[in-house]
Amino acid sequence: MTTYPLSEAATIYPGETLDVASSEPIGQGTLEDCADIVAGLPTETQQSVVIRMNDLDMTFGPQDILALLAFLREETPGLSDNDITEIKTASS
Repeated sequence: MTTYPLSEAATIYPGETLDVASSEPIGQGTLEDCADIVAGLPTETQQSVVIRMNDLDMTFGPQDILALLAFLREETPGLSDNDITEIKTASS
């Protein structure tokens, strides 16, 4: 199982290379924000960008980004406060 730091700051860079030191960023936000930005790009562009975590030593290449987008599409929302209250009430 892959764990994605969705709330951590990240930056999107153009190009298929993971060497982003000299590249101009094309988007920023949390990893989830960056995935949303990439999802809105044309397919050809999606396949030629990388997302680099700002504070973590992690870089997502084109294949990783496709896996991240698939994960976010399939992920269901967490429990709501009402769901948690129902569970607590049922177990009391």
